Amino acid sequence: MRYPKNALGIFLYANVASWLLLIGSNVIALIGFGGKPFLNINFYLEGLLLNLLFLVLFFYFSVQIERQKPLDFIEQLTQLFITGLLTNTGALVVQFVSTTLQVPPITPSKIQLINWLYYLNIVFVSIFLTQTFFYWKRMILHQKSSQIARTWYTFEYILLASLIFNFFDLGFSNTVFALSFIALTLLGLRLSVNLKWVAYLNAKEKWQGILLLLFIAAFTFYFFRTVITHSENEHLIVDLTHSLYILSLGSFVLFYTIFSLLVIIFNLPTTSVFERKLEEIVSFQKLAHSLRIEEQEEQVYQTLLDAVVSTIEIDAAWLDIHDDHGNLKDTVYRHITADTVHQIKQQLLAHRLKQALHQAFERRHTLDEAPDLSGHNYHSLLVIPMVSHQSSMGSLFLLHRFKDAFDKEKLTRTFVMQAGVSIENFRLLHKTIRQERYQEEIKIARTVQQRLLPKSLFIAPNIEVDAFSDSAYEVGGDYYDFYRIDEHRTLLIIGDISGKGTSAAFNMAQLKGIFHGVSSLGLSPQELLPSLNQAVSACFDRKAFATATLALIDNEAHTVQLTRAGHCPTLYYCAHTQTLRYLMGEGLGLGILRNGSYAAHVDPQIFSYQSGDMLFFYTDGVVEAKNQTGEEYGYDRLKTLISSYVTHSVQDINQQILQDLARFTQDTPIHDDHTVLAIRFL
Repeated sequence: MRYPKNALGIFLYANVASWLLLIGSNVIALIGFGGKPFLNINFYLEGLLLNLLFLVLFFYFSVQIERQKPLDFIEQLTQLFITGLLTNTGALVVQFVSTTLQVPPITPSKIQLINWLYYLNIVFVSIFLTQTFFYWKRMILHQKSSQIARTWYTFEYILLASLIFNFFDLGFSNTVFALSFIALTLLGLRLSVNLKWVAYLNAKEKWQGILLLLFIAAFTFYFFRTVITHSENEHLIVDLTHSLYILSLGSFVLFYTIFSLLVIIFNLPTTSVFERKLEEIVSFQKLAHSLRIEEQEEQVYQTLLDAVVSTIEIDAAWLDIHDDHGNLKDTVYRHITADTVHQIKQQLLAHRLKQALHQAFERRHTLDEAPDLSGHNYHSLLVIPMVSHQSSMGSLFLLHRFKDAFDKEKLTRTFVMQAGVSIENFRLLHKTIRQERYQEEIKIARTVQQRLLPKSLFIAPNIEVDAFSDSAYEVGGDYYDFYRIDEHRTLLIIGDISGKGTSAAFNMAQLKGIFHGVSSLGLSPQELLPSLNQAVSACFDRKAFATATLALIDNEAHTVQLTRAGHCPTLYYCAHTQTLRYLMGEGLGLGILRNGSYAAHVDPQIFSYQSGDMLFFYTDGVVEAKNQTGEEYGYDRLKTLISSYVTHSVQDINQQILQDLARFTQDTPIHDDHTVLAIRFL
């Protein structure tokens, strides 16, 4: 039920106003009619104002308690105790003053004052019972089912409907009144058995709850007693024993208080057992949770020892951890020193040796299962291997000062088994994380490498260019690029770095930087190669090198200057003669010869091109691709394929090369990077 933000203030003011009107109606009746109701107008008015008081208090506490933060149960009982203490104290003061006023002679003014004080007592009773009613509601509806919720709201609506009896001077002699009270009492008893919140109290909280509930029950009983005793007072006008609402509310509060008290008392002897079991469950959960919060492996060992020490109640323990090869990796201690552990291990080793000798030579006699550790003030030893999937993760050693102290060996072995699984899962998890991190880094490297290749293949409007590049691994060492020297001249490079994978990709990135740096000098390919060789020799590892082909295309002079650095020969198609041939120039790979004599090995080729001519640059991964029988794709197959499609666009030709490579290799894995760069002069 939703209320406006100022609902509490409205209900509070209405509460005070209804109480004042209740007193005022009595004053008007006494002054105007001599204390006798005229046509029962005073009676009906008192019933209306009494209902207004009850309703205002009902909705006031409903809103107030509904808006409270979730409290623990002991805090709720404490608040009820404080309310009961204050209201009972006020009721006792009112009772004392009223008793004093009833000393003869009794005058009309005394009777009027006694009634006013009684109205104040009605407020105390209503406040305590209503607030307790809604706190019991919170406890009943804790972990509620739909059936319990329906029963509660039925009880609540019938209780509000019982306010109509305040307009009639009825009591238990009336059949409807009595049956209504019985129905509300039965519903209250049905709800009073819902005490799930008791299970959430520990031993200390249960003792506190017993004390607080005793006080709450005493406060409720006192208010019931005052309602009954005041009904026998001939001077009081309002008789609360004729109020079905107050009687039903008070009986429910008293029943639920008594039931709560009895259930807590009956559950008190088993509290320590349940708390012990809860500690064991929490220890298991903590051990299992140690992986999910990304703790270090050492923290899993610490968690295991803490769980065993607290649950099994041992005096000392240590844990030997083995690596994946069964070797001792680490030792974790609890309440014992490393020196003592070393001495006990020596005794264990000597004991096992004696046991082996006795079994070999005196088969009828065997030693005790455990060695004598009384010198270290220990009389019980339990060794549990930590095994998972037939692999030894380590061993757990438990020590106790009393003999035959390990009565929870099964539970301990369960702990150790869980720890073995946890540690194995932890190691597998970290291996998986490392592999995923490696794969992610490779993906990043591949993305970066793809960005190192030129985004635009434009050289000139009358030159058609297409390229494709694929790596045998996630990253590779194939490289091609363009550098525009001026409006008419463009420098082209295609290269292949020695090696594969990340090392080749790293050197490929270095080659790109070297190429752009040297190309800015504006040198011809013949002059450029020695400079490239010098830079590569300085940057690459001595075992690494690169093969490359450089081509300077002059779109104005229609010439190509071609130089090879140990790379695959370039395929040249002459449209005029309709011939396709390899340009076999000499040259050494970059970084192979690391001295000043590299220029002597440069063999430049210069030729003019015409419309329709084509150049095909590629890496050795194309011609050296193998099928299932080990046969290489070869230069002839590549030349034959291209010659069949010379009238097609370079895009179509490259697509045919890719498809033919796939048909040739079939399911054979690619063992080398392969790149093709095709150019047609229009």
